[in-house]
Amino acid sequence: MRRVGLAAVCLIGLAAIGLGLSVADQAKTTPEPGPIQKAVAAGKHLRIEGPRGPIHVWIPAGYRADTGATLLYVHGYFDNVDTAWIGHQIPEQFAMAGLNAMVIAPEAPMQQRIPINYPNLGELIRIAEDASGTLRGAAFTAVIGHSGAFRTIQAWLDEPTLDHITMVDAMYGEEELIAAWLRASPKRRLITLGEDTLLGTESFAAKFPEDTFTVDRVPPAYELWPDRARTAKHLYVRAQFLHMPLVTDAIVLPSLLRLLPVERLGELPWQVPLGTLQPIIDAPPE
Repeated sequence: MRRVGLAAVCLIGLAAIGLGLSVADQAKTTPEPGPIQKAVAAGKHLRIEGPRGPIHVWIPAGYRADTGATLLYVHGYFDNVDTAWIGHQIPEQFAMAGLNAMVIAPEAPMQQRIPINYPNLGELIRIAEDASGTLRGAAFTAVIGHSGAFRTIQAWLDEPTLDHITMVDAMYGEEELIAAWLRASPKRRLITLGEDTLLGTESFAAKFPEDTFTVDRVPPAYELWPDRARTAKHLYVRAQFLHMPLVTDAIVLPSLLRLLPVERLGELPWQVPLGTLQPIIDAPPE
């Protein structure tokens, strides 16, 4: 009986030690949230069930609508807005940019010949405002689109409040529509970035020789952009990254966002180095 009792005590002790180790191991493998994750959590996130697909909205802590911006992000083909928002860590990358801006990401076509979900930019912004109970950023409106996003962006060119467009490897066709939009107002600015679409972006840049400023390679740090990159009517960047890493590796996207003339929020992790985030999914090529 004593031997049985002693064995039982030993088993219980070993189980307790094992449980303690497993808890300790779990604690070790669950990292503390860093400044980027804390900034995202401190903001306000909504996933809206819109009339033609989901809409994600993220509003950073400290956001001020009167001096802030409205930034719209449109994903490319072979993704939907949910896979892009989570898998490409869109709110984290916008937090790294540190901008005082309401971020809106709508559902967009996943492939060719699928209708555009939200062809009316004004309607989309109103849906985001109503659902969030927050006014859009009134100082500046910009659209950032990747790859197949060009179709949605082209549908928004008649929106009078649109100040800026960033085409991330998205010059696939009908570039003249973008050219006409750019020429229509001296206040409008455009950034094009080419990797897969290098021929299209080179051709487009040639149409604006006096207004185009060309940069070879995305700089490794925010402060290394040439001064004219922040003011050129058309900034053309020849990218050294492949098509998907342009929007997944947290180097190009936050760097391009910081070129926008938008107020910076000191509470956001704008000082975190580019490339700090690790990609969490392998998205298929577009």
